Amino acid sequence: MEEAIKNEEKRDNMGRFAEGNAGGPGRPKGSLSIMAKIKKYLEDNPNKLDELVQYYITNEKERSLLLQMIDGKPPQDLNLGQNPELPFTINVIKDDK
Repeated sequence: MEEAIKNEEKRDNMGRFAEGNAGGPGRPKGSLSIMAKIKKYLEDNPNKLDELVQYYITNEKERSLLLQMIDGKPPQDLNLGQNPELPFTINVIKDDK
């Protein structure tokens, strides 16, 4: 049985990674992502592709997810239409309703 990792040794009092701790080993070598597993499944079962597509086409809520999986999410413009070299101000308005 694996011994539990003690987070207090690896994190500061705010829960952030402690200085000198890179945050863990990351994904183990040889492990597959969800997308890699789906691709492998569809390669092994090409007849299931039509079933998968039909599911996303007939479920309106899921349709945008299918498009994101195919094309990826559209890039976000974080420059807010301004020169990225110039600072900008964010005003926070608190509504006490």
